Amino acid sequence: MRKRDSLGVGLEYKIGFVSSLSATVIWILLGSLWSLIAANIISLLQNKVVLPWQYFVAGISIGVALTASVVFYKDKTNKFKPKFPSLSMDYMYKKIDTEIHFITREEITYTSCFNILALKEIKGMKRTHEWTGTTISELPIIKSKTSNHKVELCKDEPRKTINVIFEVPLQKNHKTDCILMYELGDSLRKMQPFLGHVVKNPTEKIILRLCVPKGMVTSVKKCIYADSSAQISLSLPQIINPRYIGNIEMYEWEIDNPSLLYFYRMNWEFV
Repeated sequence: MRKRDSLGVGLEYKIGFVSSLSATVIWILLGSLWSLIAANIISLLQNKVVLPWQYFVAGISIGVALTASVVFYKDKTNKFKPKFPSLSMDYMYKKIDTEIHFITREEITYTSCFNILALKEIKGMKRTHEWTGTTISELPIIKSKTSNHKVELCKDEPRKTINVIFEVPLQKNHKTDCILMYELGDSLRKMQPFLGHVVKNPTEKIILRLCVPKGMVTSVKKCIYADSSAQISLSLPQIINPRYIGNIEMYEWEIDNPSLLYFYRMNWEFV
């Protein structure tokens, strides 16, 4: 297994730290400004003699604070703004193997197999999948070689997020495995052509796999980004050559010791 260089390790932590710190500082400054404005208004109401310029200053202050708050809020929710994930240290992935298999252009299966090691006692885990096509099954089929895990939908989450509930709580330094399978549909052919994984947990190995009928796709590339919206590229895309199994083209990318917070993504074009 390769070792991460010091520059890569430093960068992955700086990205998350600077992003979180910047947002915190801005909200503290905005909160302080609103507090000063409130104190000024209370002072004006209590004074018997108020000069016209004091009303002017109070009005300008409110306008500036309101404008800054709205701009920052919109900027935080802008879907085109780079997004930086947060780390989770409850467990680590020993291996996560994710495959998207096109039976036809409209009929697809998605399978995610993972082996995890608990870093503390945990009763389950959350898994989020973002599907940009037409339909996705309400709940995945769940299987495990060692346990009888269950799955339930998190209805309060904005994306397709599920709770994997372990048969018994997983103790620290204990392992378990799980397979999740979704049935996907893309009758409108609107899906964004990529398969990826954002590294939010310590991970030893990632495998991304694309299986398609011969001639369905072209320009399959592996890409690495510093943010989950794939706006900040960390390297030039590299072509992935297929392996052929009968009439199936298989594109596979194995990543050993992936860097925390990075977004590893396989992109392609439909013919």
